[in-house]
Amino acid sequence: MQYDKNNVFYKIINKTIKTNIVLEGEHFLAFHDITPKAPVHVLVIPKGCYVDYRDFIESATDEEILDFQKGIQKVIDKMKIREGGYRLISNSGKFGQQEVMHMHVHILGKSIDD
Repeated sequence: MQYDKNNVFYKIINKTIKTNIVLEGEHFLAFHDITPKAPVHVLVIPKGCYVDYRDFIESATDEEILDFQKGIQKVIDKMKIREGGYRLISNSGKFGQQEVMHMHVHILGKSIDD
């Protein structure tokens, strides 16, 4: 599948749509989901144009992949959900129920402060 720059995450990365940013790194952006499914629900997206996980792993540089993966852990720590537990979800394609065709990971959990 070819990447479509009309998707909402591309617009968020390029600041044409505002969002509630949790953390930003050189190669990733993390922000609160607008329809949360848990007390903490953050999306982490690479800043590059990747459709899904496979596209990301096959096309991104090692530096992008490492920064993205470390970014996920930084968000987990920042949101204080490490101790209470969390879920990482990355949907892929129609069968995988991917709604936005830009690689992303959902982080769902509950802060130990809640």
